[in-house]
Amino acid sequence: MSATSLKRRTSKDERRRRIVAELQANPTVRISELARLFGVTTETVRRDVDSLSEEGLVSRTYGGAAATTLSREPSLDERHGLLVAERQRIARAAVDFVEDGQVLMIDSGATTAHFVRRLAVERQRLTVITNGTGLAAALATNGSFRIVLCPGDYNASESGTYGPEVGAFLERYRADQAFIGAGGMTLEGPNDVSAELCWVKRAMIERASETTLLIDRSKFDRFGLLRICAPEALRRVISDAPLPAELAQAFRHKGIEAVLAPAERTTEAVQASNAATFRA
Repeated sequence: MSATSLKRRTSKDERRRRIVAELQANPTVRISELARLFGVTTETVRRDVDSLSEEGLVSRTYGGAAATTLSREPSLDERHGLLVAERQRIARAAVDFVEDGQVLMIDSGATTAHFVRRLAVERQRLTVITNGTGLAAALATNGSFRIVLCPGDYNASESGTYGPEVGAFLERYRADQAFIGAGGMTLEGPNDVSAELCWVKRAMIERASETTLLIDRSKFDRFGLLRICAPEALRRVISDAPLPAELAQAFRHKGIEAVLAPAERTTEAVQASNAATFRA
């Protein structure tokens, strides 16, 4: 049987199984490469990848896909191209919980990158302690901010400093609030893929009066290698979609505030609202 005939007869389930297998061998693959491999259109592969992403089996990247495992997450550069609008909504909602003049701890991440850009525009006189080099650069656009960059071993994949030096450094400070991201969130609490990521987040949680988790919908019920903290360590969770029912119920029971970032108002919606106000 020819390779072409084999490609034609590949079922949807078999194709998706092979996509996951291909990503285990090659951590990042482009949609176009997968389409050529299976002899289908790029739209067909894109639908397969979207479905696998919803199941938490792969992560969508710009123009491709990446393997999702308990011990690996796409690099920060890869994550920057994912769920951009959703993360921007989370960032705008998070800024509402920050007051001018506060001291914040913020860990390096894709969602926190959007958050610090909003802070630089909307807040004044903040002191921000961060391990993210890119975050520090974005914050520096606001001349009223004091930015404290943690020393440590530089991790190019995460664009931040990590290791024992970061934890020892954070012990010198206290903060009004910590804002962290996570690789996943379950009933056991937020989690991530490596010890060094979790150590930094834990140190920030320990030194802050309250902690806010910024997390998008793709992280719900997703398991990482290590738990960051118990749910009770969080004051609130801000996301772009409602929490799954079981998570929401557990959080309410534990007194954790679940904040849904408001959806974008379209130009048409704004015009309709203005017209209604004018008529009134």
